[in-house]
Amino acid sequence: MTAATLTERFSRWTDQRLRRLFLLRPDLCHPPVPDFAALAARASTQMSVLHALDGLDRAHLDVLEALSVLSHHQRSDPGPAASIEELTAFFSAGPDLTTVVTDLADAALVLEHDDGWHLPLPVSAALGRYPLSFGRPAVALGVDHQSNYPADREGLLELVRSHLGADLDANTEQVEQVEQVLDHVASALDALQSSPVALIPEPPGRIHGLLLSTELLVPAGQDGEGRTVAEHPLEAGLAWRNGTAGRSIDTSAPTPEAGAVPAALSRNAALAAIGDLLRGADDILTALSSAGVAGSAAGAGSALRGLPTLRSGGVGVREVKRLADAVGSSPEEAAWLLELLAAAGLIFLDPDTSHWVPGTESAAWRRSERHRQWETLVLGWMRSGRAPMLGPVPGSDAAGRALAADRDRPDAPRLRTAVLDTARELEEERPGIALDRAVPDRQRWRRPRSFTRTAAFTAPLLAEAARLGLTGASALTPAGALVAADRLEEAAADVGNALPAPLTRVRLQGDLTAVAPGYLDPEVARRLATMADAEGDGTARVYRFSEASLHRALETGATAEELEEFLTAHSEDEIPQSLHYLLLDTARRHGRLTVGASGAWLRSEDTDLLDVIVADPAMAPARLERLAPTVVVAGVGQDELHRLLTAAGHRAARTTAHTTDPNAHTPDHVARRDVTDDPGADPSEAAPNPFPEPVRAVRRVPSDDELSAQVARLRSTPRPAPTGPGTEEAVTVLRHAARHRLTVDLVTVDPQGQRHSRSVVPLAVAGGRVRCLVPDREAETVVPLHRVVSAQYIHEGNLTQMRGESRG
Repeated sequence: MTAATLTERFSRWTDQRLRRLFLLRPDLCHPPVPDFAALAARASTQMSVLHALDGLDRAHLDVLEALSVLSHHQRSDPGPAASIEELTAFFSAGPDLTTVVTDLADAALVLEHDDGWHLPLPVSAALGRYPLSFGRPAVALGVDHQSNYPADREGLLELVRSHLGADLDANTEQVEQVEQVLDHVASALDALQSSPVALIPEPPGRIHGLLLSTELLVPAGQDGEGRTVAEHPLEAGLAWRNGTAGRSIDTSAPTPEAGAVPAALSRNAALAAIGDLLRGADDILTALSSAGVAGSAAGAGSALRGLPTLRSGGVGVREVKRLADAVGSSPEEAAWLLELLAAAGLIFLDPDTSHWVPGTESAAWRRSERHRQWETLVLGWMRSGRAPMLGPVPGSDAAGRALAADRDRPDAPRLRTAVLDTARELEEERPGIALDRAVPDRQRWRRPRSFTRTAAFTAPLLAEAARLGLTGASALTPAGALVAADRLEEAAADVGNALPAPLTRVRLQGDLTAVAPGYLDPEVARRLATMADAEGDGTARVYRFSEASLHRALETGATAEELEEFLTAHSEDEIPQSLHYLLLDTARRHGRLTVGASGAWLRSEDTDLLDVIVADPAMAPARLERLAPTVVVAGVGQDELHRLLTAAGHRAARTTAHTTDPNAHTPDHVARRDVTDDPGADPSEAAPNPFPEPVRAVRRVPSDDELSAQVARLRSTPRPAPTGPGTEEAVTVLRHAARHRLTVDLVTVDPQGQRHSRSVVPLAVAGGRVRCLVPDREAETVVPLHRVVSAQYIHEGNLTQMRGESRG
């Protein structure tokens, strides 16, 4: 099928059929095509055909592969046609395939002729070497007498029996083993129906020897490790399957066998997961934001000041373990939360320190309502170009480091969308269905070609969805269904209605602890965390008061009376006497020493001059404070203090000894790029994403206006005059001929511009060259592809006539 012929077909299609073509294959109109010739050329390209095949389900793909098998004797494009009845019989009289074939025709993957349906050559080439697990034709494997293969299974067994009997002495006991050997041969042939390629041991065993001698296995070269490889010919496979596909076909998706999960169980599990998720994310941000969170792995008194990255990328296992110990979770959970927070933009990699630190939006996120917090995390998960965030990386022996580049996957959003869409489809069919097995089974049927590449990601993505509360007890939740339908705001509102109201009171106990029996209001929890240390990892959070924790609260500027007032207002009971005495005793001993921060200092032996400077209104921006009769400290840096003194008429000498960094008082864990005078600044500019941007999460579907404009443009452009096959079509013909060892008429052009035509048998097309066998000279030649003008198949009769004319 040439592009000129396909152009003619497209020009005769109705507007409605063209619109359906663009809906089935959006890449054909994006970007828009100028005319029918360009449309035909784009529809025949390998990339477009492969993209279309990736979107087919098992039934449509089986029909295409069946057409490829039935046309295995083709010498020209298109090959022999097959009717609907022949296709149905080939699949052992399965369901009517009219609808399936019509869908394929609307996508220009099969073409209709008077004698039946044809498979275009680009589609046949894109299906691969072994459609329906059949091997290549015998002629492509070097067998010249492929017509001698029996027509059915019994004939093949009789062929093996005759070869086996010729090697046996009828008077020996070996005759009794014939049936046993035939059973082994039958088992081997059954295995070859799922994979027509076999490795041949050296030397071959008895069964392999029989199959090779009967040409049921034909040597096909060696693999990359130098082992002999043999292939089961197509004709032998058809005979063993009695002329059929050897399988049935089902035009509808298989019914899932998984059981149903009670709605209440799913809801409770999802809400518990959401609560754990939000609390764990808040704990991680707290640990990365505070200046004194002890990590048990590093010993008491150590502090987490952001997470450092390794030279090879990612966060080290020890650092993740240290963070997990600090927040009371497992390393796997901590790594998952780090990935999720980075995807949501709540933490970022500071390029100045190479540490992961909280971003500008983290403070606002922690103050927001819980359903809004959940919405931010789910949105980041859906848009992230990293997968999986949880567990090891598929295809890698290593466990995978958190925030390392090995998890980058540009199609990650599309994988998540596919998993959720499949889950929603199954939920609509069977409410409450368990998704652990049902989703992979449905994806295997719905997109068999792409599933082979992405199957390892389905289970990890389902586990991540469960931790986000999109599924509960392996069943899709109402919020998960809304997210799958791209209605995230409605899903967040549903989560907000389902989550219990936050608590504002705790129960104070005599053992210096406060117990929150549920989710505590963020402001109350944050204030309580300044005066007590959180303990435990369950739904009920325990806070323990100590002298150190109360000192920490007093250092924020609060007084003992204010702390006691807060506890009284948010306690179910009166303050225990033990806590009251500890608070008073700690407050009495607090403040004996005072620590402050300054940007610069000013020293002078003239105390009167210092009195004038401190009282000068022009020096007010310097925030001067008298520490001693001869020493004044400023709240600005040295350069700014010197400028203000000069502007006020005071000349001061500078010193370079023991200079103070004006930003030295800024804690290391706080990224200075987070401090901005513009509250509306875009945090993405301050926190660049270190990971590559993902591709679009969904397949682009053209709008009605785009479809109308594209069809109108095609109708308004004059159709070009028919032309012969071009270079791209010639390459497709050469690849197909090399696969099936067919003879073609190859037209090339030499450096002087002269055309030359010769009959060749292509052997391989690679590296911009085609290696051919020239039958007339019985020699091989290599032709650069840029010299190829056209290539057309030659029938055996025409080839014989050309050879006779050449000799004459």
